[in-house]
Amino acid sequence: MIRIVAGSVTALIGVMVWYLKYQTKRQAEREDKHDKIQEEERKFNRAIITNELKSLHTDNMKNSDLNNQSLVLLRGIGNNQRKLCKLIEGVDKRINGRK
Repeated sequence: MIRIVAGSVTALIGVMVWYLKYQTKRQAEREDKHDKIQEEERKFNRAIITNELKSLHTDNMKNSDLNNQSLVLLRGIGNNQRKLCKLIEGVDKRINGRK
């Protein structure tokens, strides 16, 4: 009777040890798989951010060039407006006989 109980306890302990090893191994595999998925997601997100930053930098450079061109055009328009105002003043003085 004692041998049967001892054998049963030994078998039960053996099964429990096997089960714990098996579950530990499966958990490690799940964690490894999860870590791999997270790493892929991080790489993907970093690539998106990097590409967006490059795109923003390119757009910023284009905007800077356009702003410089706008300033040049605005200076020219300002000069032309001054000349036009002087011309109008001259015409006004001639028409109205002012000095």
